[in-house]
Amino acid sequence: MFEQTLTLLLAGEFICNVRYQDAWRFLEDENQRHEVDAFLGKLGRRLARTRQGGAWFAAYQTIGPTERKAMRDGFAEIKHHLRLLVGFFVHLMQAMRQDQFLAPGSLIEANRLIGAIDENPNLRGELQSLAGLAKGPTGDGTHRGMLDRLLRKLRDEGYLVLANPERQIYAVTGKIEYLQEVVDFLMSHQSIPDELAEESDADTHQETLL
Repeated sequence: MFEQTLTLLLAGEFICNVRYQDAWRFLEDENQRHEVDAFLGKLGRRLARTRQGGAWFAAYQTIGPTERKAMRDGFAEIKHHLRLLVGFFVHLMQAMRQDQFLAPGSLIEANRLIGAIDENPNLRGELQSLAGLAKGPTGDGTHRGMLDRLLRKLRDEGYLVLANPERQIYAVTGKIEYLQEVVDFLMSHQSIPDELAEESDADTHQETLL
C-alpha cells in the first residue's frame, strides 16, 4: 500500500475515507505515515492534512518560482470557477433546508436537487449562469442537464464520487475541506497575490495548495 499511497499523493490527489479508503487506513498508522513523509521529503514535498482532518495530501516543503506559479494557478481556478460552484450548492442546500453542507461523507441526491431548483426561480437563474463553467458536451439545455454537468465537474475535480449510479447519489470527499479553506482565504483577500511567497497570510496557507 506504500507505493499506491505515494502515487496518489504525488499525483495531487487528496486521500480521504470516502474516495481512497485503503490509502486512508494506511495513513492512519503513525509509523507508515512517517515513512511516507520521509520519502516525500526527498522530493521536496511533505505530508499535510486539511485543518478539519478529512484529507491527506502532499504539500511543498519550500516555495520557489515554480511552486509559486502552481499556487497562483490553483488560486485562479478556484477564484474564477469553483468558488461560484460552491456558492450555488450552498444556496441549493439552504433551499432544501439541509443543515449540513458539503462535509466529507455527505450525500447529494441529484433527483432531490433538481426538484428544489424547479421550485426556485433564483436557483434556476444561478444554474443557467454557472452552466458554462463545466467543460464537455453542452447537453440538452434542460435544468437537469445543466445540473448533471456541474456535478460531473465537481466529481472530475475530486470533490465528489458517484456513490450510487442508479439513484444518481454523490458522496462528498475530504478534498472539500481544502476547497473551503482556500475559498475562505480568497474571500478575505479579494485578489490573488502576485508574489505569494512574500505574503505572510499566503505562507500560512501554502500547505493547502499543491
